[in-house]
Amino acid sequence: MISVIIVNYNGKKFIRKLAESLKSQTFPYGEVVIVDNNSTDRSGEELFRMLDRALLIKLDENIGFAGAVNLGVKESSGENIILLNNDLYLDAYFIENALKNLERDRRAFFAPLVMDYFNDKIDSAGDGISAGFRPVKRLSGRLPENLKRTEVEGFSMSASYFRKMDFIDVGCLDEKFFMYFEDVDFSIRAREKEYRIFFTPECTAYHFISASTKSGYRGLYSPQKTFWEARNRVWVFFKSSLKKNPLKVLEFAFGTLSSMKFHAHRTGYLTEYIEGLLSSLLRNKK
Repeated sequence: MISVIIVNYNGKKFIRKLAESLKSQTFPYGEVVIVDNNSTDRSGEELFRMLDRALLIKLDENIGFAGAVNLGVKESSGENIILLNNDLYLDAYFIENALKNLERDRRAFFAPLVMDYFNDKIDSAGDGISAGFRPVKRLSGRLPENLKRTEVEGFSMSASYFRKMDFIDVGCLDEKFFMYFEDVDFSIRAREKEYRIFFTPECTAYHFISASTKSGYRGLYSPQKTFWEARNRVWVFFKSSLKKNPLKVLEFAFGTLSSMKFHAHRTGYLTEYIEGLLSSLLRNKK
């Protein structure tokens, strides 16, 4: 059986299209576990009513994306998991093709092709890490031409699929991240345990990027997202073995300075970025 886990926070704008895509699959899901992070728009309850074989976990506080995912995995019944944000929808063959891949490859995690919600450009085709230790989306902004299954460095948990016991074996998500970069940390830990990560273009999702935190007038960033990304990027680096490599430390420092320049000149959220850095450094010191 395959369980679909949806982390929801005020997703009223998106849930109908997501529900319709789940009900239109060529191979049916076994159950849907909705973890609602204390939404104020009753979108968790509405999504629950739209779906068959659904379980709603309504939280009294927002415990963050990482905590909600771990709870959803714990409460799921299936041996296989599809993990989804509330702000996307799936191609009709997603579950059917995901199950074929899960049967084919053991000790693996899977990244689908994620397209932009509104156009024909790629959002991500698996993830990587740049020289400055910043996560990057593979092939982002390109047209989906000549795509092939390939092994990648990491995967985004906005849309992914895997075996429940593999997720638990890696150690679940680190809940201190709250949101952002928890999947980068998980990907690093999975590869350290000799799991493989595959980009699988035959499974396609369509994603409205950063719907919960995005500022419409400043593109893909908001004060909240800038703070969490600045803080959590430092934590990922210091948790990894890369901190022992002097060259990687220099690359990390260069990436930090480049990000500060970017937020100073492009988003205007330099203060939030510095606050995130200071928060992470104080936590590491403790």
